[in-house]
Amino acid sequence: MNHSEICRTGSDPEVALQHRRINLLLSRLNEPQRRWYVGTLSQQPGQPSDRELSKITGLDEKTIRRGRRELAAKLANVPPDRQRAKGGGRPAAEKKTRNSKRRS
Repeated sequence: MNHSEICRTGSDPEVALQHRRINLLLSRLNEPQRRWYVGTLSQQPGQPSDRELSKITGLDEKTIRRGRRELAAKLANVPPDRQRAKGGGRPAAEKKTRNSKRRS
């Protein structure tokens, strides 16, 4: 039986408690910190596979792998003062104002 099945069925209260603690901590971390923490967990001996960690935490397997890669690179390409890389996210929309001139 794998970790996520053990947690779901409640057959091992200690494993279920560990999963609850992991998810509690994740709820207090920002996006990059979550992937780094779970990426670290995935490298420890005896820990669940990426697929099982994905089921336990709700993080995608690709996100867990990304966290591992970023940690392996010593967070070299991760800006310390930003959550996302510059230019990331949705492009700024044109702002509408009340006093804008209407075209005739």
